[in-house]
Amino acid sequence: MNITITGNLGSGKSSIGKVLKEQGYEIVSTGNIFRQLAMEKGLSVEEFNKQVNEAAARGDRSVDKLIDDTTTKIGKERDHIMFDSRLAWNFVPDSFKVFVITDIDEASRRVFHDSVRANSESYETQEACKKALIHRQEMETVRYQEIYHIDYYDMSNYNLVIESTNASPAEIAEEILKLLDGFSKNEFDKIMELNPSSIYPTADAEEEGEIVVNEVNGTWFLKSGKKALTLAMKQGRKFVPVKVDASFKPQLMTKEAYQEFERDNQISYKKYPDESVFAEKNFMNFSRM
Repeated sequence: MNITITGNLGSGKSSIGKVLKEQGYEIVSTGNIFRQLAMEKGLSVEEFNKQVNEAAARGDRSVDKLIDDTTTKIGKERDHIMFDSRLAWNFVPDSFKVFVITDIDEASRRVFHDSVRANSESYETQEACKKALIHRQEMETVRYQEIYHIDYYDMSNYNLVIESTNASPAEIAEEILKLLDGFSKNEFDKIMELNPSSIYPTADAEEEGEIVVNEVNGTWFLKSGKKALTLAMKQGRKFVPVKVDASFKPQLMTKEAYQEFERDNQISYKKYPDESVFAEKNFMNFSRM
């Protein structure tokens, strides 16, 4: 079975792909297809990119369609492919569709430091990088709705939504392959997994039951399943399956209460949520998960 992997900017998709390549998957990306089309036309990537941009400015999106059609063709004719592409999930519907999510602060940290090392798209500060990522997310949302009439950030489009904030690419790739096996055996249709140390308790969180959470602009709060969550934390687990209750309105705890929770459960949060979390901008929709 083929795997289509997408995710928010800075989520580590390319690094996950490198690990899957070591596991025998052939990697197909939009960039690879673009380079192949340029070569077939006898053009450099730069020359072809210029032509494409000039055509798009005139309303001609034939190259976009050609890339989409090529993705569809590969998905139908070949197997054991990992597609690293924003929209491959839409054009390879029989694939195992994965969306990798990452906290925006962690994503901006990764992209900022990568840009410094690569000397490519540079930012003066991490905060400037964060604002740029949010702007790009907004532009993507509008573009994909206008061109394809789809909501790229609707998590119900995917079979697996998995968080990479506190996990390595190798750990995520291993989890994807494990869940792919379960999906292939019809054990589930959709599943969402978070890092336990990315879920914040609330004062009235219920002790028993499965782990139920809600997301407030990229920050996860616990509604129920506190016992299961704390057990996962003490076991050092990287992923736990969760359900989302979009109607749950979390109440913040004090910094001291979060610190006590950390000590009790042998974890360390990257940050403590405060009122500013309610003012953050987020485009991901979990309401149908």
